[in-house]
Amino acid sequence: MSSDAQIENRRRTAEQAAFWLLTLQSEELSTAQHAELIDWLRESPLHISEMLRASLVQRDLAAFKHWQRIARLDDASSGAVIALHGNPTAAAPNAVAAPTGPATPSDPAARSFPVHHHLRSALLLAAGVAGLCLLGMLAFTRLDQTVLRTQLGERREMTLADSSVVDLAPDSELVVRYRTRERLIVLNHGEALFHVAKNPSRPFIVQAAATRVRAVGTVFNVERGDEGVSITVVEGRVSVSQQPAPAAANSPAESCATALCLGADEQVSISPAGRATSVRKVQSEAEVGWASGQLVFENETIAEIAHRFNLYNRTQIQVLDADLAARRISGIFRVSDPESFVAFIQSVAGAQVAQRDSNHIALGSQARTSNGTVQQ
Repeated sequence: MSSDAQIENRRRTAEQAAFWLLTLQSEELSTAQHAELIDWLRESPLHISEMLRASLVQRDLAAFKHWQRIARLDDASSGAVIALHGNPTAAAPNAVAAPTGPATPSDPAARSFPVHHHLRSALLLAAGVAGLCLLGMLAFTRLDQTVLRTQLGERREMTLADSSVVDLAPDSELVVRYRTRERLIVLNHGEALFHVAKNPSRPFIVQAAATRVRAVGTVFNVERGDEGVSITVVEGRVSVSQQPAPAAANSPAESCATALCLGADEQVSISPAGRATSVRKVQSEAEVGWASGQLVFENETIAEIAHRFNLYNRTQIQVLDADLAARRISGIFRVSDPESFVAFIQSVAGAQVAQRDSNHIALGSQARTSNGTVQQ
């Protein structure tokens, strides 16, 4: 999904959240409406995020003590309003009102509700569903930063404060530190796909060890593991530079003259010692397929592929034979289907399942006779 599509999705979700919040405050929900709201919240963490955001904004507005200081509209201009789905060019610049008429959940801005301050039910409902839907994702704020974590087998999509979206792979952790002049993300370990909202005056920076990736509006993937850092660009361009992590927040902006620049369908890897590979062309959609439920491998060892499957699934694959573990293969697999990978290895590598239960599959090589030939 492009950055513009992500922003449009966020805008539409915010309108739906406002509709549900006003509905909760203005009337008692029927059993059907309550079930519909719960289903909507469960559809996406973004729905929960926007519901909580709308509730907190209205709470802050309710606490504002100086409404009487704001001048009222005069009668001549009171009929000119800015409608959420109307023509903004025909509206008075300071007149804001919601359109009236029947409302449905698919058109959350099509009804005018009286505003009350009964936010407790909305906050409790959204927070309660958030606890159920985001089990395994730990997100908490500490001073000026937010820490996001996923457990093994957990993959999450989160919308950040600037409307950028991050897909966080299993067993990953990142820290969000938004400041006035930059949007800084520190990837401590794991993998994340970033859909960056455009803001040229406030660059989006991902720090992984000593590697610093700078973007304005683009889509790119960063993976940090024991072997170093890998950066893949799906859309737009990013600059990649090396510098000590503590200096990242105060460093000058990089340019393509002083940093390695990557465009769409390009990838580079940085070793723990800071050595970069040459930039290589890749099929970026395949490289970030994990975010949409696919794992794509090209000439990788069976041991590496088994490890990747283990990150995403409760069923853990163990490769017992060293020769089998070192064998290289290519393929595309569904991330949630380790059984298909095991069947593939049995077919192309002659592997045998040495042990299998609901949470564990052990792979070994074919049995061999005393003279070293393969036993069929």
